[in-house]
Amino acid sequence: MKINEFEKKINYKFRNNSLIDLAFTHSSFKNKNKNYERLEFLGDRVLSLVISEYLFLKYPNEDEGALSKRLSDLVSKHKLLEVANEINIKEMLKADNAEKKNLKLKKNISILSDVCEALIGAIFLDSNLDNAKKFISKYWKKKIERNILPPQDPKSFLQEIAQKNGLMLPKYVLKKKEGPSHSPRFEIEVFLQGVKRFSSVGQTIKIAEINAAKKMIHYISENKLF
Repeated sequence: MKINEFEKKINYKFRNNSLIDLAFTHSSFKNKNKNYERLEFLGDRVLSLVISEYLFLKYPNEDEGALSKRLSDLVSKHKLLEVANEINIKEMLKADNAEKKNLKLKKNISILSDVCEALIGAIFLDSNLDNAKKFISKYWKKKIERNILPPQDPKSFLQEIAQKNGLMLPKYVLKKKEGPSHSPRFEIEVFLQGVKRFSSVGQTIKIAEINAAKKMIHYISENKLF
């Protein structure tokens, strides 16, 4: 995809093309001293500021804790990755061939979310906060409005279900560990009284536990168990 095609896609025209070029340049590409990392630093702060203001105004009755949960979810790598994929950032990335191949691996997929932050920083520097807000609003508004309640950690939510219904707390058991030490794969099974067992995998025990809890919560919700 050419830069002008990308600009049409995001509905923003850069005045300083060197900024958009820098936003897409990975440290593995030619001059390692010129890459997106500084723009990523700036974009991260701009995104947090804009989302924080939006949440502050949209949810006047929520306390700091609830707003923080919403903010943490909305600026997470997962949400940034959703936007990065939506606007096809991978096609614009400038990196050596080996690094581009590594993008297929989950452990390196955060590069795309980092570039998304760099793009926000580049738009801010190229113009002003208002244009950065327009970009963020375009791709985050639906994500903000999708969650009626503040997002909650699945493990904490499952624990609340158990406590409200007088059950023993959920139990997580490591069933299997596979793969090399630098890239392990854990399988965790979760138990809760009155509910069938669910297992899931992850690159860390914590991620596997969260994934297993998500499966059980979905099952409980679908079958209206409590």
